[in-house]
Amino acid sequence: MQLFHYAMKIVRKDLSGDKLQWIWNLIFMTYMGFAASTAFNVDWANPERSAKVLDFLMVIVAPMLGFIFNRRSFHYINNDTYTRMLVFYRTIPVPAAAIFASRMILAVTAFAINSVIFFTIVYLLAPQLRSSVELTSYVAVAFSWIGIGLFLTGFYVYWENMVNGKAYLRNYTILTVIVVASCFALSLAGYSTSQFIVDAAMKWHLLSPVMWGLLILGLVFLALMCHFTYRRQQSRDLS
Repeated sequence: MQLFHYAMKIVRKDLSGDKLQWIWNLIFMTYMGFAASTAFNVDWANPERSAKVLDFLMVIVAPMLGFIFNRRSFHYINNDTYTRMLVFYRTIPVPAAAIFASRMILAVTAFAINSVIFFTIVYLLAPQLRSSVELTSYVAVAFSWIGIGLFLTGFYVYWENMVNGKAYLRNYTILTVIVVASCFALSLAGYSTSQFIVDAAMKWHLLSPVMWGLLILGLVFLALMCHFTYRRQQSRDLS
């Protein structure tokens, strides 16, 4: 209970520290939703190549839903703000485990807020999507991508706490290339992650096993990465 108390104090501090972050976050998510609406706006009974285009877009966008875009996020590469934050927390009586608990809470909170903005805008701006996919099926599609985003966020949590800003950018680029290359390989083989997710959602709606499988996998992997990072971070030299 005390650990949760400390974690929530950190979460409240992060969410209230930068008043402009909510404006920047809304603008960015609105822009991303507007950009993605074109790829979503197809007849999902016969999407042709559009689903494969959406694969490339969503594997990049999905993990972005787990971030609140504030000044610390934007300046991380140049100023190594997460390392400086860890140095600060080591100087005050806050359990180290609370830092990682707060990071997971922040990720889930960010996914909840950003996903509502992003997927609502996409749905409103995509009439063909609305006519071919029921609302409950679309919600299942959204949760499926959130699960993928949660899974990828696990890697980012580790890098935030274990490497500097430049190494984070390098690792992020490598992971993005691997994920995009995987989508390309699946596309060449005639498969589409987006089509697979939508087909399952249209068949089972909110009971989609794909949705529940991805959500559970994403949450479990994120929790494991937070725990693993917590154990590794204790021996990291922050000087």
